[in-house]
Amino acid sequence: MNEGNGDQDKRGVQRFDLRLHTVLQELENRAHALESYTRDISSDGAYLCLDQPLPLDTPVEMTFFLPVRQKIRSKIQTNGRVIRSEKQGMAVRFESKYRILSV
Repeated sequence: MNEGNGDQDKRGVQRFDLRLHTVLQELENRAHALESYTRDISSDGAYLCLDQPLPLDTPVEMTFFLPVRQKIRSKIQTNGRVIRSEKQGMAVRFESKYRILSV
């Protein structure tokens, strides 16, 4: 967890160092899904590790798989938009709607 750092103060929400398997798809071009892992996540966004991050402002659909005792038991689906793109990955801001589903 990133407690006490300046980033938390700037964002206004607490971030958690959490590695979740993630599948994402561009909403405008649903050609193929990309698989990734989160580096950190908060209530309003996540940083995804990717070798070839998507361009800034790309709308995406994301599915985060939640492990419970070494097995995937549920997933969270939401849409978002790329707000930062770097060599190592990208930051995505979530939209307000999401769904939690059983696997």
